[in-house]
Amino acid sequence: MLHHLKDTLKIRYRQWRIAASLQRNDALGALHRAWGYVHATQLSGDYYEFGVYQGASLFNSWLSWRFFRNRLERSDSLPFERTGTVAEFLRHRPVFYAFDTYCGMPDNAEGEDTLATGSFQTSLELVRRRCAIAGLTEPTARFIPGLFAETADQIGAAPAAVVHIDCDLYASAVDALRVIRPRLVQGTVLLMDDYNLFRASNAHGERRALREFTESTGITVEPWFAYGPASQAFFCHL
Repeated sequence: MLHHLKDTLKIRYRQWRIAASLQRNDALGALHRAWGYVHATQLSGDYYEFGVYQGASLFNSWLSWRFFRNRLERSDSLPFERTGTVAEFLRHRPVFYAFDTYCGMPDNAEGEDTLATGSFQTSLELVRRRCAIAGLTEPTARFIPGLFAETADQIGAAPAAVVHIDCDLYASAVDALRVIRPRLVQGTVLLMDDYNLFRASNAHGERRALREFTESTGITVEPWFAYGPASQAFFCHL
């Protein structure tokens, strides 16, 4: 009960302080900046998160989307018409896809204690509850339990506006990129939350997965900004 109260207070505080997220240099700040870019450029699409853990980045992403959407819909000070491309953009309300095993880190051979099988234990029930406190519920949110390679058929039909890959492992990152490839469009924001793990080695983890992905697909990525202790944001070019 006490844990639930603390969760509620923390999430309510995040709702109140969401506008200040742009100044943060962490995953929440990166998500806020990404949604600001999406609204500035009217990039219609859904949100995909691979590696949800306890749901903080998922519901904060939705809060940031809502902040910029409300600003675009309601502000009379923005000096442009809400017709044409803007009206088309506003007609699309993104779905927030949450891919995770919801039972901790899967079996892997990375050889890192912090990434051992079962690390980052969570549950789908916990994630649903925390998202609901923030106001993010189904069908706006779609919780997809299982290994990424086994749930690829549950990808949505709309383009991907923002993709957040926070799965640590090389194999998981390979699968996440393979799943999302059909939905990448020009300008999709790709957030690689563990890009510089493994001491920034190009032969391991998300760095290796992204390098191999770009080499095999011809899709290129442009570094946008670094954030947090080991994370990197990119623009996708098709």
